[in-house]
Amino acid sequence: MNKKSLKYKWLRLSTLIISVTYLIFSSMLIYFTSIYLKDQEYRSVDRSIEELESLYETQPINTISQDEVYSSLYDRQKMILYTQGGEEVFSATTGIPMKLDIDFEAVSEREIKESEIDQEDFLIGSTKIDSQYWDGYISVIHPLNSYNSVIRMMMFIATVVGFMSILFTSVISYFFSNRMVRPIRKIANQLKRIEEQGFSERLKITTNSEETDYMIDSFNHLMDSLEQSYNQQKQFVEDASHELRTPLQIIQGHLKLISRWGKHKPEVLDESLGISIDELRRINKLVEELLILTKNEGKPDMNMEKVDINEEVRSRVESMRKLHSNYTFTLDLEEEPIKYMINPYHLEQILVIFLDNAIKYDKDRCHIMITTEMKEDHFDIVIMDHGIGIPEKEIEAIFDRFYRVDKSRSREMGGNGLGLSIAKKLIESYRGNVWLESEEGQFTKVTIRFYMKK
Repeated sequence: MNKKSLKYKWLRLSTLIISVTYLIFSSMLIYFTSIYLKDQEYRSVDRSIEELESLYETQPINTISQDEVYSSLYDRQKMILYTQGGEEVFSATTGIPMKLDIDFEAVSEREIKESEIDQEDFLIGSTKIDSQYWDGYISVIHPLNSYNSVIRMMMFIATVVGFMSILFTSVISYFFSNRMVRPIRKIANQLKRIEEQGFSERLKITTNSEETDYMIDSFNHLMDSLEQSYNQQKQFVEDASHELRTPLQIIQGHLKLISRWGKHKPEVLDESLGISIDELRRINKLVEELLILTKNEGKPDMNMEKVDINEEVRSRVESMRKLHSNYTFTLDLEEEPIKYMINPYHLEQILVIFLDNAIKYDKDRCHIMITTEMKEDHFDIVIMDHGIGIPEKEIEAIFDRFYRVDKSRSREMGGNGLGLSIAKKLIESYRGNVWLESEEGQFTKVTIRFYMKK
């Protein structure tokens, strides 16, 4: 498919618009001018007939002078006086004499019509005279040469002016279209460079045009998002591969150990099977968490019900107390019940993830504080531990998939680094927010905010 330049498309379009507009305008101008001019010609004939008719009705024919007849005619008009039987009695022509032979036609009332004689156009007006001084007919022949000349001149001028206008418009349109397309061409050239060099390149031009500058900014923002998404996807694949590779290698090693020694050494068999089962559990948990992250594209589950947030928090904390009896859990809950429409399983997941995370990273003081607070249009759930804290530069990345602050101890503490990502996704699926505040070596404070639905 042959692709045509935007510049030439604009040139053709602008030329076509100007041409059609001029053609319509000039045609209407010539048409209405011709109507006006022809009406004036008709009026001239009608006036001449009226004056001649008055002249022959009020005076005897032998007393009418030629000057009186000429004064009733316009330039180059010819009058003919007929008897009742159609015989020509008298004729007179102003200006250049016309040698025209026209057929007599009796009329009952004043009549003007167009006629072509010897390839020339004329108006022929006739009327009947019936008075005491004359009984017969008068005809006035009026040439349309001047009228036709004016119309032809107008058409000639319109054609010349139209051609010059279209030519001038085409030249101006060419330069303007070239100027308009120039920034787009620059953008296209840079896009080709970006296509060759990858996500790192950005459009770095200013066009001083609101539309193209907005397009450049939008493209750069899009490239930022694509680069970020690509890097996250790449990191996700690398981390997932790494997380899966380690337990698979452990299982493979122990299966080989069982194959070699496990048949004859029950203790080796039991140990290897136990480790392999633990690693399979780890793989299963990793796969489940990955499925949660990709499920429903962030849309909330429809199995929602009105949940008492305080009761759910209290229930989760009681469960944690039984599992971690050496920890102190301090509750400071809102006095009034907080009712919220949510999937109970999602709320349980969110609380368990953050509580479990707080327990993992508070091994020394073992003190976890949980607070709920109701505001006018939202409520907050705050979970605060007094553990190792998070370095300030790492707080923004804490919700990234597979991200863990203490990577050297990550395997000892368990988990796949997906819990916080899952919790954030679940919270945002209900149009909520979550953020962290932390001071390294002192505390980590998680604030979960849900907005009340109206």
